Amino acid sequence: MSDADNAKNKLQDLGDKAKETVGKVTGHKSTDGAGEKVKEAGEKLKEAAEKVKEEAGDTVREAGEKFGEKLKEAGEKVKDVFKKE
Repeated sequence: MSDADNAKNKLQDLGDKAKETVGKVTGHKSTDGAGEKVKEAGEKLKEAAEKVKEEAGDTVREAGEKFGEKLKEAGEKVKDVFKKE
């Protein structure tokens, strides 16, 4: 399970507990409004986590490509040194 999924599940659990507590404190059996707000917050958190995941993946991929290029350049320089001798 990904970190985003774990965060979503934790937020859902917290939302359920908050909804239950609001119902107990207010004496209302229906706290659907509170549940919807928590659900919306969970969806926004999930979207944000997905965006971070995508951007981090792009950053790591780009860094890997640059590292590969630099490593290839270094290898060519070493090869050139041995050719000259």
